Amino acid sequence: MRRPAILVSIILFLFVGIFVLTIRFDIEGDFEGIYLLQGANGKLLEIKDDVLLGEYDRVIVKKDLPWLHSLFDNEPAHNRNEPHIKLSWNRNAGHGFIYNRSPDGTRFVICLSRFQDSEGKAPRGIFIGGGLPYSRYEESTVQLNETGVAFYNGARWFHIWCNANEAIAGGSSPEKMVFPSSWEFLGSKIHYDTSKKVMLQSSHRVLLDGVPFQIDRFLIYRAGDQYFVLANRFKNLSEKPAAYFFVYGDEPWVGDYGSSGGNVGWVQDRQYYYEALIDPYKYSFAGMFDRGNPIVLGEKGPYSGMANFIEWVGDIKPDLVYFSNKEGKVNDESARVPLSSRDNRVMFLQWGPRLLAPQQTETNVMAIGMASKGATGAQPVKPDIRIDWADMHYIMTNQ
Repeated sequence: MRRPAILVSIILFLFVGIFVLTIRFDIEGDFEGIYLLQGANGKLLEIKDDVLLGEYDRVIVKKDLPWLHSLFDNEPAHNRNEPHIKLSWNRNAGHGFIYNRSPDGTRFVICLSRFQDSEGKAPRGIFIGGGLPYSRYEESTVQLNETGVAFYNGARWFHIWCNANEAIAGGSSPEKMVFPSSWEFLGSKIHYDTSKKVMLQSSHRVLLDGVPFQIDRFLIYRAGDQYFVLANRFKNLSEKPAAYFFVYGDEPWVGDYGSSGGNVGWVQDRQYYYEALIDPYKYSFAGMFDRGNPIVLGEKGPYSGMANFIEWVGDIKPDLVYFSNKEGKVNDESARVPLSSRDNRVMFLQWGPRLLAPQQTETNVMAIGMASKGATGAQPVKPDIRIDWADMHYIMTNQ
């Protein structure tokens, strides 16, 4: 009698072992549904309760459970005749999205860390990019224009920003960039979550040239705005001076996801059709404008006329701002290199090297968003940026 029991135990043990070795469970408390994906990194299959941008093509079977996540995801009270915000944020996983609805039928969406990067890893914290959960899309297929930062004008979605390309590096080794998915995630907080205002924080730690730095990121968004404020607070945790580089940028694909066609650079008083360096002291913002580049053969449109912008706020300005066809490489405008890449016309900001004394902290602040359309053929119109200095004081002083 004992031999059959032992045999059954061995079979069960082997079955469980094979099950564990071939299937990965990734349940993070998002409660969006149950999704069976093709496996990655040596696993045959993967079971998840949410799906990120970059994983959609691996989905085999899905069962959305909107009633389940609604039990845990309450919407703040609001006046339907006023713009109002719905925040969905997973504190432990460090991802989510902000969804603004306005009474005129327009919508503005900010997705945060809902994507996998080029290394197949997902960042955790306040990093722009990704798509809405499957169950939140209104059609049966994913709408890629409704990813990253996106705007709905009452008729269709427009892509405004893609997954942000950012990294930090040590002052002595700028070539050794540390990307967000490799930053140690220390956790996140929700400071405000009302129908009128959202304020989030995520905290991170990185090692640069052997020196530990802490990075606290804050995002502030107010109902009805078509931009948000992003603050990055850097602290040298060591007992010796240390320097860092920080870069932030994007190939934003303004207008329609997947294409840089038609995107040119713009600042307050002009447009850029060639790669160029921008003076961060002469100008306080720069952006990309989907209007067609007149010097690129065959680029005739029609184009959406949508535009985005990044404004640098305060005294800690970027040391380098540029438009280019490739990250980390730029020609002066005098070289006459057209902004012509079909999918990689980029705008980047770079700070550094920035030297911090032991335990010193400093914060850079950006406003990132969408500009309104000007008259036909005219410059886009950047919104006036409202900064609540009480929020800034909190960011600067609460550590």
